[in-house]
Amino acid sequence: MVFTMVNKQQIAMLVIIGGALVFSIKLAAFLVTDSVALLSDALESIINIVASIMMFLSIRIASIPEDWNHRYGHQKAENISAFAEGFLILIAAFLIIEASVGRLFNPIAPSNINTGLLLSLAATSLNGVLSYILMRESKKSGSIAMEGDSKHLLSDVLSSLGVVAGLFIASITGWYILDPLLALFVAAIIIKMGIGIVRKASTDLMDQNVPELETNVQGILDRTGGFIEYHDIRTRKNGSNYYAEFHLCVKGDMTVRDSHKMTDRIEAELKKAYPTIFVNIHVESEEQCDRNRGRPES
Repeated sequence: MVFTMVNKQQIAMLVIIGGALVFSIKLAAFLVTDSVALLSDALESIINIVASIMMFLSIRIASIPEDWNHRYGHQKAENISAFAEGFLILIAAFLIIEASVGRLFNPIAPSNINTGLLLSLAATSLNGVLSYILMRESKKSGSIAMEGDSKHLLSDVLSSLGVVAGLFIASITGWYILDPLLALFVAAIIIKMGIGIVRKASTDLMDQNVPELETNVQGILDRTGGFIEYHDIRTRKNGSNYYAEFHLCVKGDMTVRDSHKMTDRIEAELKKAYPTIFVNIHVESEEQCDRNRGRPES
């Protein structure tokens, strides 16, 4: 693959460094304003740093070649990381809710609000850039860990914008109740995003079938020919790798050499569409297929 594991690790390290810088800027915004909303925004960045470290470690683990104890490699480390990050997103949302509820009953007027908002916007812009880089590279590499961290950072961008918008409107109107109300709305968006990434990671962990891949397998088999029929198609995804297996029924007099050429041709077609696919094809004679179906041989 063009996108190497070294590239992924370098980007993951860049995100960790960027996350530490974002936290520093947000902490400065809190210190100059004494705003509880900006403090909760800064604390959320700590979760981002932890999540990025998890992403970096999962990518390193996933890069370990297969061994005797892990014949299918270590790709699922990325799914585990994304699954955990989904829960961290939910935790961040509930932290925002907790801080916002407190502000509903005790609204305050922050000091040096303009300076604080500029600092917060600078940190948010940096988070947006990091999120974009991660999402772009996750699409290139198929890394669900990068996708999870990208959405995690995006959730931070949304929550930060909500906080900034609330504080700005409150500073103009004096309606400081707007700050926690907007933050609660953003928290609801973040919860939806967190649930989405948890569900996506869990489907791969549970080896759910890949409908798109299954459809492509059927299309290639229908175009190929040279066999009587196919059945028992199974597909799954493990990190950035795809797996497909199925049975082919062939005439009883087909030689091993001919059947091998046929399966090589099918596998080559699948690899054009999915370069990281692993294919397992079980060839059966027509008589064997009949026995497997429980029908008497002719």
